[in-house]
Amino acid sequence: MKRFLVAVDGSDASVKAVRAVVSLAEPLGAHVTLLYVVPPMVGAAGGAWAPLDEIHASEVKHGEKVLAEVVAALGTSALSIEPRAVVGPPVETIVSIAADEGFDLIAVGSTGKGAVKRLLLGSTADRLVHLSEKPVLVVR
Repeated sequence: MKRFLVAVDGSDASVKAVRAVVSLAEPLGAHVTLLYVVPPMVGAAGGAWAPLDEIHASEVKHGEKVLAEVVAALGTSALSIEPRAVVGPPVETIVSIAADEGFDLIAVGSTGKGAVKRLLLGSTADRLVHLSEKPVLVVR
């Protein structure tokens, strides 16, 4: 295993996932990509209050800031760590990037929501486990 993809949203759970992957990747000299995915927004009927591309650009900048904070919190590492922020449906984007770019493992943090909350709110970790053909590490 040489390439790890970690989904990051700035939550404590995602930071725990990053730390877990770094500890796995260091002995292997693996490459780690931290991925922040901005869900696409849809304009309201009658026109949006701001152009969607500007909203997406602002959200990507926020994602880049979150990623920079996570990388800074890691301190120095001999690992190759690439932060990346993109726009797309989160789970589908993570799965697609992992498959298209040959990642060996996807990692994601889990907040440990119960079954009812998962049903109502959805769960990125749960959907990744079911949709990805790559191994998925869920860190709690």
